[in-house]
Amino acid sequence: MRDFPQDTSKNRRTSSHETFARFVEYLSPDTEEGGRLYIRLHNKLVGFFSLKGISDPVSAADETIDRAALKITTGTPVPDVHKYCLGIARNIIKERLRRTQRENLVFLQFVEELNNSSAEEVERIKQLLKPCFEQLTLEEQQLLAAYCQVIQGRARAEHRRRLAETMTTTVLALRMRVTRLRNGLADCVKKRSNIG
Repeated sequence: MRDFPQDTSKNRRTSSHETFARFVEYLSPDTEEGGRLYIRLHNKLVGFFSLKGISDPVSAADETIDRAALKITTGTPVPDVHKYCLGIARNIIKERLRRTQRENLVFLQFVEELNNSSAEEVERIKQLLKPCFEQLTLEEQQLLAAYCQVIQGRARAEHRRRLAETMTTTVLALRMRVTRLRNGLADCVKKRSNIG
């Protein structure tokens, strides 16, 4: 691993291609070896994110390397790139979990508002929700219907685990996908309610 001279020009912005090239050079002065080391690091990060249940491990690995490359190429000393990237990866997991928790909270608030609504309000929300639901693909509609079946306790957790298995994904990835669909529906309903 090599040190790069710090760029003292505050106005200079490097392109992502230039940053990537410098990062590969940091891994090894030999371009081919640097490329192999990059691929090995990327695959290691994809595996790490997959084990942690991140829904899109490839984009998470890309984001990790982008952040590391930016820091390294701007002069931050990094004695062990793998450990440094692993630290960034852990932060990305925390960020994504916090975002998922916020999304879940918004949905729970939406459901709570729905539960506290009068019969007329519930009917109005149904009328707003139907066209939003119909905008989803058939696969998304079926996923929401299967995921949101009214099952209580451990049976619900087991049902969702089996559903994730049939979709060859993790329960966390499934939950995140459903949360995004629910949030999309909630946004659509809110937009339609502002129109009407």
